[in-house]
Amino acid sequence: MSFFDRLVRTVDLMPRLAQRLGINWQSRIDRDPYGAAEYRDALMRCAQCPHDAACRQWVERLIETDQPPDYCKNRALLLRLSAETQSETKAASALQD
Repeated sequence: MSFFDRLVRTVDLMPRLAQRLGINWQSRIDRDPYGAAEYRDALMRCAQCPHDAACRQWVERLIETDQPPDYCKNRALLLRLSAETQSETKAASALQD
């Protein structure tokens, strides 16, 4: 598969993986212009990953999780963004109380 074919598949896969972890890339990009560069870099790492099939299977499983797969090239980024999202959600909830 060519790099561009992998990139097209990644554009579908990456948001789904992030969503499983509670991350909304669009919201992040809307709040912080640097988020677009972060997303682009994550897509490029994902497109170069040799675990495409395993990742697709992981995303399609209906198991609750807060951790990306160990082999994910974006694991550290996704864990950080997931933690930030959880923190923001708690803060917003506290403001409503």
